[in-house]
Amino acid sequence: MSSSKPELEQILVKTISLYNRLRSPEITAKLVSVTPVNVKVSFSGGFCYGCGIMDYVDGFAKQFKTLSGNAELQTDKTRQITPRIFEADYLVKIK
Repeated sequence: MSSSKPELEQILVKTISLYNRLRSPEITAKLVSVTPVNVKVSFSGGFCYGCGIMDYVDGFAKQFKTLSGNAELQTDKTRQITPRIFEADYLVKIK
């Protein structure tokens, strides 16, 4: 994969589809924004923010890496938006 935005978006759409198929309704991912170097994903559902939130964030990054081949997402920041929604910022790393 190159670092082009359209190609990155295509892999992110596939990742979100697979992630949601496996984890919904407990948690659902939605793409908020994407640039060639940064990705923001919103996660919502009936989960406890303090209990294992990084498992959800890391799980999304692992699914992305599996689908992309030579790119990965490195967690940058997470923040709670509401009691049932949080956002994760990822840095895009091309190998």
